[in-house]
Formats: sequence, structure tokens, C-alpha cells
Amino acid sequence: MNGLDSNKIKLSIVNKLFDALNENLVAIVLAGSFPDSFKEEWSDIDLLIVVRKLDLDTKLRLARVIAKLEDDTKLHHGINVITEEEFLAPKFPEILLEGKTLQALIDLKKYPERVIYLHKTINLEKVYSPNVDVLKQYSLSNIGMFLKRNRRTLTTTLYTDKNKKELLKREIRASLIITKLAVQYSTGNSQGEYHDVLNQAKLIFPGFNFEVIEDNFRIIEQWHELSDNKEILDIFRRVDEYIEKFTRYVFEKSKNN
Repeated sequence: MNGLDSNKIKLSIVNKLFDALNENLVAIVLAGSFPDSFKEEWSDIDLLIVVRKLDLDTKLRLARVIAKLEDDTKLHHGINVITEEEFLAPKFPEILLEGKTLQALIDLKKYPERVIYLHKTINLEKVYSPNVDVLKQYSLSNIGMFLKRNRRTLTTTLYTDKNKKELLKREIRASLIITKLAVQYSTGNSQGEYHDVLNQAKLIFPGFNFEVIEDNFRIIEQWHELSDNKEILDIFRRVDEYIEKFTRYVFEKSKNN
């Protein structure tokens, strides 16, 4: 996706959300790979939306806007919505803030350019930033969350020709995310691109084999070409085994820290 396309999409997001919410809109933060490492047929557009008042009318307005944005772009928009108070001074953030939301706030200090809209009354320097203890606690607990989510998905969703690639996409994303979370837990620092995460993971966990993650990068680049049932199942097995083994490996290491 070129810069012009991404700029048009960001402008459309801001305009449509502001038209729907007006002064109730506090901030819009890009929370995923868009646009820096966006890949056609693979990436979604993830947003953290901050509002002053989060009532039923606001939720219904947001649903209509997101449906319109998805219809315009033909891309899934994953959104998390929080209040201004939660954006600036959340109470019990590691409990009340959903994982993607907390990760977006962790990343925000490192990548302030991810804010594509900020109300004039908000000072970005005042936005909540998790301290090292919260970052480490969140990172470790969310590794377990992704393990549980992966198990639940694969034991409750019937594998069919229609959904096999979507299920695999979730599994590959989970393997990348838990690797990032493990590095964040070990370093106490926000992490960026997954290639950089992998390089750090190899240094921090020299006793673990990361060939599956390296292979994931190739699979993502060639995602549109992936169609062979046997190959997809083989990838499933390798990635699922990685998630199970790496999670246990990290938890065992955490006991010694």
C-alpha cells in the first residue's frame, strides 16, 4: 500500500469519526501494522478510539462508522474504545484495559506519530504510560491469554476449506505476538517491528529454536499464494506446537527471575 492510499484511509477515518462524534471524539490511535508494515490480504486496520462519553448512542454511532469504513476499504477494522479518563489516568489498567489497548498505550510513547487525531484540549505528554512493572505483568499474563485463546479457537471452531486461512492467520499472529510479549517482559521495554523482536528473542532466549517465526515471515509475504491443504495443515501443526512450547519455556524462565 503506497503512502497516498494510506493517507487517504487515515483522512477518511478521522473525517468519518469526527462527523459522527464531534466534540465527543478525543483521540484516534493506530494500534496495528497499518500503514508501516501493512500487507495486502494479510493486515487489518486496528484503531484505539478515545471518547469523552461512552454511552449507547456513542457505541451505535461507532458501529455505523466502522461498517462504512470497512465497506469503503474492503478491510477489517479492529477497534477498541476507551474513555478520556482511561486514556489519561486509568484505574487498575492491567485489569480494565484490554490487551490491544494497553499495548497501544505502551507503543504510543515510542511512536507518537500513531496518533492521527488528538483533540486540542489533550496534551499527549499527559497520556497514561504503563510503568515497567505494569508492562511486565501485562506482557506475561497476555502470553497466557493468547495460549488460552488459541486453544479455545482450535477446539471450538470447525476447520473447513472456507475458514482455514483465517484460522491460520489468527494462529500465526498469536505466535508473533507472544514472541513480542516475551521480549517485552524480559526487557521491560516496548517492542516494535517483528523482525527486530525476533533478533532480540534469539539473544534473550538462546536455548530456543525460532525457525517457526522465521518461516512465518515467508508465509506472510506469500500469503495470497497459499492454497495447498497439506501445506496449510503442516504450517498449523508447526505454529501450534511453537505456541505451546514457547509459552511453557517463557513461563519456566519467568520462575527464575
